[in-house]
Amino acid sequence: MVKFTTMVAALLVAAAGGISANLQGHQVGQVTPAAANRLVETQNSARWTELSIELSAQQVAVQAMADAREAEAARQAAAAAEQTRQDEVAREQAAAAAAAAAKPVVAKPAAVPAAAPAAAPAPAPPAGSIQAIIVSACSPYGQATVDWCLRVAKCESGYNPNAYNPAGPYYGLFQFAMTTFKNTPYGNQNIYDAYYNAAAAAWKYSVSGGGAWGCK
Repeated sequence: MVKFTTMVAALLVAAAGGISANLQGHQVGQVTPAAANRLVETQNSARWTELSIELSAQQVAVQAMADAREAEAARQAAAAAEQTRQDEVAREQAAAAAAAAAKPVVAKPAAVPAAAPAAAPAPAPPAGSIQAIIVSACSPYGQATVDWCLRVAKCESGYNPNAYNPAGPYYGLFQFAMTTFKNTPYGNQNIYDAYYNAAAAAWKYSVSGGGAWGCK
């Protein structure tokens, strides 16, 4: 604004100087007062027209610069706001991922089809036996799951926790494929451990049924 005001003042001084020079170029004795006035008015009018045009051009230029600065400031503010939003989203995603990684995986029993009524409950297996381990691992999922686990483990491996079938290959009590076992909540445990092999089978049966096993 100071630069613009200074420019206007300079233009006014130049205009006054030009009018004075034109008057001095005529001999005073040859110009009547009326003619001098008309000359001054004509020159003033022409010069003011030029000044108005120049001032208008300067005003347009100044306004254009102001608009450009305002647009750039708005663009930068919008970019900063978007960056802030993206940073916040990234922080929330990182926090959620960290919380999920820190949270222990807990198997949740799902509803299973009701088993047909048994004629009589089976006797409890001897303490410390493979059958007892299977009952302990499968009990959180209900009696129907326990019955299924005992039946399928006998069929698949004959209750042998170290059973191995190279055709799969398949491992342990329930003859898991390694990739299937790894995809259970117990996949980080020893596949030959009777308890974890049985617990993995009970979990899988509870969420998707026993279709993965040939034995029923």
